[in-house]
Amino acid sequence: MATARNRRKRWSLAILAVTAAALAVATAYRHELLDGVPLHWRTDARALLTGISVQHDLRLRMRDGTELASSLYLPRAGKEPRGTVLVRLPYDRLAYAEGLNAGLFFARHGYAVLVQDLRGTGASGGELLPWQHAMEDGVDTLDWIVRQPWSNGKVGSYGCSALGEVQLALARARHPAHRAMIPMGAGGMLGSLGGDHPHYGWFEGGVFALASGFGWFLDHGASSSEVPPPAALDRLQALEGLPVAELLKRHRPGPNAYDWFMTTPLLDPRWRELGYVDETDRFSTPALVINSWGDQTVEETLLMAEHARRQAAVSVPQHVVIAPGNHCNFEENAAQGRYGELEIPNAEQPYREWYLKWFDHWLLGKGDGLAQMPPYLYYMLGEGGWHTADAWPPPQARPQRWYLGGKGRANGSMGDGAGTLAPGRAPEIAGADSYVYDPDNPVPSVGGAICCTGDPAQRPGPADQRPIERREDVLLYTSEPLEAPLQIAGRLKAQLHIASSAPDTDFIARLVHVWPDGRATTIQEGVLRARYRDGYASPHPLPRDEPQQISIDMRSIAYRLPAGHRLRLHITSSSFPRLERNRNTGRANLNEVGVLLARNQVFHGGERASYIELPILPEDPDAAAAVPGTSRAGDAKKNERP
Repeated sequence: MATARNRRKRWSLAILAVTAAALAVATAYRHELLDGVPLHWRTDARALLTGISVQHDLRLRMRDGTELASSLYLPRAGKEPRGTVLVRLPYDRLAYAEGLNAGLFFARHGYAVLVQDLRGTGASGGELLPWQHAMEDGVDTLDWIVRQPWSNGKVGSYGCSALGEVQLALARARHPAHRAMIPMGAGGMLGSLGGDHPHYGWFEGGVFALASGFGWFLDHGASSSEVPPPAALDRLQALEGLPVAELLKRHRPGPNAYDWFMTTPLLDPRWRELGYVDETDRFSTPALVINSWGDQTVEETLLMAEHARRQAAVSVPQHVVIAPGNHCNFEENAAQGRYGELEIPNAEQPYREWYLKWFDHWLLGKGDGLAQMPPYLYYMLGEGGWHTADAWPPPQARPQRWYLGGKGRANGSMGDGAGTLAPGRAPEIAGADSYVYDPDNPVPSVGGAICCTGDPAQRPGPADQRPIERREDVLLYTSEPLEAPLQIAGRLKAQLHIASSAPDTDFIARLVHVWPDGRATTIQEGVLRARYRDGYASPHPLPRDEPQQISIDMRSIAYRLPAGHRLRLHITSSSFPRLERNRNTGRANLNEVGVLLARNQVFHGGERASYIELPILPEDPDAAAAVPGTSRAGDAKKNERP
C-alpha cells in the first residue's frame, strides 16, 4: 500500500514538474508561439469568450457580379435590429489588426460589424485600382446590409488611412443608410479643388511622394491578390533606382496600380473615374474627422473639411480633430508622450468614447453624440494644450509676412548661413543666394512625413535638421531671438522669387524651430515643382536664369515658439527619399534617367522680395480653455483598447 502511494506521489510530482516546465517554456516563448497562430484565430477566440459570433465566409455580390469577401461580427445576446459599423480595407481582413480589432470592439458594444476586403484585395474578386470602385461597391454593400434581419437600416463607417479614404468615396454617393462616418488620416482622398492642389494621395506640389508611394504600391498595389508578394529587398537601395516609373516592375513584376499613377498626368479627367473628391462633390454624412500634424495628408483633410462645411445646403454635423503625431499613430504618440523629438504633454483624448458616442447618436438615437465638441479641436505643439476654432484657419489668426534677407551667403552652417528672416517690411537692399542642386547627390530626408523606407533609423516627425544644415545646397534664413512667444495656427505659404539654369527643378521650403541649445527641429514643409508655378493645368519650362515668382504650400500647423527661440527657413531642392528627385531636364521626370545640374537662385529684398506667410494667433489665456471631453488638464480617462 505504501509503495503504491509512493508511486502515485512520484507520478504526481513528475506530472507537476512537467506541467511547470511546459508553462515556463510557454511563458518564455509566448510571443513566438502566438506568432505562429493566425491573427484572426486569436481574434475569433477572443470573440468566443466575449459572446460574439464571427462569420468569415460571406461573399457579397456587387452589381457587376464581382464578389467581395466579408466578415460579420454579431453579438449573440439579443435579437433586436442593430446599427452596423462598416470597415472596408485593402490589407486582408483576416490579417489586418485594425479591421479585426474594430470587429471586436464595436460588436462588444452592441453593434453589428461588417469588415470587407476591397475589390482585388484579400479574398475578394476583381482588380484593384485605388479607388475606382469604392463608391459603387460601398453602395452595394450598404444595400445588402439594410436587407439583413439584424440591421436597423443605419450604418456608420470607420477606419484610418485607406480605410478612411474609401469612406469619403462612399460619402460622395449620399446613400440614405450611411448615417455617420469616422474617417481618420484620410486626406489622400482629395483629388483637387477647382484645379488647385492635385494630390490623389501621393503627390505634393506636383512631386511624387516616393518613399511612401513606392512602399505602399509595392506591398498593397497589385491589381489582383493573386500576384505574388514582393521578395525581401533593400528598400533604400531600391528607391535610388531610375526611372521612377519602372521601380515596381523591377521589384514586383505583374499588373500594379502604380503604373496607372505613374502614367496619368495631374488633373487628367481620368482621375475622376477613380472617385477622388473634387469641387463638384456634396456631402451629407455627419463626420468625425481625425488627423495629425505629422500626416502627409493633413492639409488635404483640412481642405476637404472646409469644402464640406461651405458647400452644404443644410448644416451637416462635422467635427475635425487634429492631434499631434504621425500618420494613424496619434493614439500611440499620445500614450508615449512624444512626437518625433518633441514632448507632447496632455495629448491623450478619449477617442474610443468619442467613437461610441458618435455612432450611438447617429445609428441608435442615443445621447447627443458630440454636440459639445467644437467644429475644430486642434493641439498646439510647443504649448501642450488643445485649442478650438469654428473654421480653418482659425478666424482669429492673422497673416504675417516674414521676409528673407542677407548678403548672399545663406549657404549652410558650415559656410556662412547668414540669411535673415524677419517680420515687417521687406529689406530695401536687393540680394540673392544661390546653390547647385545635383540630383545624384540629393539632400537626405530627415524626419517629417516620411514613411516606408525600410530603414528604422529614418523616423518620422519633428527631427533635428543640423545634419543637413551643413550642406552648401541648403539655404538658411534665421530670425533674431523672439522677444515674445509666437503662436502659429493655419496654413503656411512661401512666396519666393527664384531663377534656375535648368528648364525644371524643385523648390522645398521648410520651417524650423531653432532652440537655444542649437537644435533645429522641423515645424512643417512643402514643395513645388517649378513647371507648375502658373497652375497644374498649364505646366511649362523655366526660362533659363530669368527671375520667376512661385508659391509653395507648406501645409497647416499649430505651433508655439517660446521667447528667446528662433525661426528658421530652409530653401533647397531635394528631400530624398521622401520626395522623388527632379532630374532637372524638363522632360517627363518619372521616366527620366538623364540628369542636369541646376544652379538655383533665391532673390530677396527690393522689388523681388521673398517671404513666408505665417498665420499668427494672438496670445489669449482663454484660447486653450478646457473643452468638454478633452484632456486639456491631462486627466482624460485612458482609452479603452479593443
